[in-house]
Amino acid sequence: MGLKAVTETAELFRQKNISMTERDKEFVVQFALRTNDKELTNKLIDELSDAGADRDAVCRKYQTLTGFVPDWIQRIENLLISLEMYRVQEEQAVKTLSELLSACGISMSEDEIRRTDTAKVQERVKKEASL
Repeated sequence: MGLKAVTETAELFRQKNISMTERDKEFVVQFALRTNDKELTNKLIDELSDAGADRDAVCRKYQTLTGFVPDWIQRIENLLISLEMYRVQEEQAVKTLSELLSACGISMSEDEIRRTDTAKVQERVKKEASL
């Protein structure tokens, strides 16, 4: 399976600021997982992003490329996809928090933020802000 393709696709959405419904994003990420084909995934994104696109027709077209998958496998894949997308969002949130803290003169690395309890981070921010 191509969990790397899921990560790359989630990053692509973030980097290019692609505007799609969550349903369409999920379909694209599922497609990327099943095919592990960047070029086809990019074509799918382009087709779904087109203003006049018939979403159902586009989805049917690309579903035929992936073939039949039993329902229980599809549910497991959906869970894996969701976990990976949340992981990518978490990484971005930690990076943004680290940058914001640095801009305010509070030095905390991304790793330190991940390891430290949220209450302790808040306490440190309040402490350093009062200095």
